[in-house]
Amino acid sequence: MTDWIREPLHDAWAQSLKVGKSYYDSETAHQRIRVFQNDTFGRVLTLDDVVQTTERDNFIYHEMMAHVPIIAHGQATRALIIGGGDGGMAREVLKHRSIDHVTMVEIDAGVVGFSKEYLPMLSDGAFDDPRLDLVIADGARFIRETSGGFDVIIVDSTDPIGPGEVLFTDTFYGHAQKALAQGGILVTQNGVPFMQGNELTDTMRA
Repeated sequence: MTDWIREPLHDAWAQSLKVGKSYYDSETAHQRIRVFQNDTFGRVLTLDDVVQTTERDNFIYHEMMAHVPIIAHGQATRALIIGGGDGGMAREVLKHRSIDHVTMVEIDAGVVGFSKEYLPMLSDGAFDDPRLDLVIADGARFIRETSGGFDVIIVDSTDPIGPGEVLFTDTFYGHAQKALAQGGILVTQNGVPFMQGNELTDTMRA
């Protein structure tokens, strides 16, 4: 029998992916992590059966989230990534020679570990770049306690459910604003605006 995963995205629609070879399937203290093969998207990463990224189309998300704010800033040297344990966001940020230092804060060490082993094409060597400082910690707590000074902050989080929910609150955004250097830029991921408009509206209100 063919295995499929089904991810509800809205009250009236969902997406399904055919599961081929399974590379990894395990529970951490925070979530269930799976990596499997799909004929269309290559290797697929899911957390609690919610698709996070795929081998074939991750560049669309990572490139837009990383390059737009860094280029818009014009003189960014210090970047903070909240989440992004697969390393894809760090890969794109570190392509900019102007970036001297990247702090990446990931709550789940398991995501980083298995991504290095089963999804190395996503990070493409980013974890070995001396400019990257990997911190295993709660992103909300880190941003509350950091001394700040970041030119660009990228919130590469899961959706606003489970461990990522706290990263969509007005309290978090307030702390993020204080962590930015003068002229700094904050970028967050959100749902599809024409189908999950409440996520975007809530973020803008915060």
